[in-house]
Amino acid sequence: MDSTFNWKPKQNLLEKVINLASQRGQSPESIVSEAVRLYLKTQLLEPVDNALSDPLIGLFAATPDLAINSEDILQQEITEKSGWTWK
Repeated sequence: MDSTFNWKPKQNLLEKVINLASQRGQSPESIVSEAVRLYLKTQLLEPVDNALSDPLIGLFAATPDLAINSEDILQQEITEKSGWTWK
């Protein structure tokens, strides 16, 4: 395996990284390192089989921990008028 790494990002992506780094008072390298770390963490936790991937997954906005905290989220959403009623 060749250990050479030659990354040439698109100009608009590079500008966004530089702007974000400036806003946060960080270096562009630290922003990219953090992004790669988070990406690898999610890839290692959730291996994706593209052949079996559901096209609706990710279509709707939600918190990243929705599956983990679903019961807590549902509990918070319960109101006096929640659920089924007899008419």
